[in-house]
Amino acid sequence: MNSQVIPVVTLNMKKLKSVYLSVDMEYDNRKNAALAILSKLSRDLLETCKAFGGCLAIPQRDLCTILLTIDPENLKNEVLVGFLEKQMIKIKLESDCDTLSIESSLPFAVFYFMEKVGWFRIGECFVQGDFLSWNHTNLPRIQIMTHCSERGNVYIKLTAEFVRIHPFEHYILDSDERFTDLHSGPITRKIRRPRWISCLPKLGKGQIVKIHRKIPEDAPFENYTQMMSYWKKTYGYNLPNSEPEVYYDIQFHNGQSMLYPWYCILTGTPEVLPIRANSNVTKDALAMFLKSFKEAGIEICGYKMGSESQDCLAVKSYMDVMSMKPNSNLPKIQKVSRSQPSASSDLPPVRKIYPKIPMKRTASSDASTSSPNPTKRKRPGFTFSVD
Repeated sequence: MNSQVIPVVTLNMKKLKSVYLSVDMEYDNRKNAALAILSKLSRDLLETCKAFGGCLAIPQRDLCTILLTIDPENLKNEVLVGFLEKQMIKIKLESDCDTLSIESSLPFAVFYFMEKVGWFRIGECFVQGDFLSWNHTNLPRIQIMTHCSERGNVYIKLTAEFVRIHPFEHYILDSDERFTDLHSGPITRKIRRPRWISCLPKLGKGQIVKIHRKIPEDAPFENYTQMMSYWKKTYGYNLPNSEPEVYYDIQFHNGQSMLYPWYCILTGTPEVLPIRANSNVTKDALAMFLKSFKEAGIEICGYKMGSESQDCLAVKSYMDVMSMKPNSNLPKIQKVSRSQPSASSDLPPVRKIYPKIPMKRTASSDASTSSPNPTKRKRPGFTFSVD
């Protein structure tokens, strides 16, 4: 593992605005694929605003809002206004831009612009090349972490490592659940024992509930060409030209299901390979990413992003501390309350123990109770005195 923190841009925070856009999810039945629609609209906003300085856009967790960070003068641009009207998007709220909105929105924009130079998103990291062909499973992966100071100085921490990706193969299913012949027989089979898998690009967890030899009639895609266009416009993935032999119906925690080609299904999260820290292979992977980052020519909010080879050690130490997670294996410290327990509590009351303080003897007290010095007595049975 090899990491580096680089300064990329300095923003004028006072001239930027955080705009919350409300998307009409009832229009064109968008709510059936809310996250995918918001992701595509955010990517379209990045592409639209690129002509007049760029912006930052990212979907929100409520699945009906997009956070847009932009110069307020560009909000009146005719191209942007026409795009918002066409897509049934309205401005819900405007507020001053802060560091949190920059840190949360910047990775989405970097993922989008780095696709044009051959780096694609898996989870919250970058993987290079045509990884969907699975010609090799040991791939360089670049983790990204952003930091924005109050003065608008933006830093990106890049960490290079190698991972092994395990695609989900059809033969992993039990013999009574998979297709015996992929070219004939039933088109759809229901899985009686759902199996957990990871789905690209965010590596979300889901269960395989059905398998198909062809795209079913009730699917949102009429053919494989439409599915290729969907993955390209929504996530930037270039699916292979050859149609997959198997499609999977994946059910998520919210109960909704989605049709996936087997190219985009993994058995689990990528496995990190044990490579010595600061090894040459990770250094080469990081240098290759930095070269592609410069070639991408990313511009946001009127400022062009660049990268310097100098490592910012102070910011790196700060980001290392902020990214630390508590160790869950440590025993939790139980706080003991000295307050009086309630009547419903089963704990016994805490007893207050006062130590006995010895009284100091004074000359006056000794005089009042004066007594002759004790004499040593002999114990019976002994012929000598006992000290």
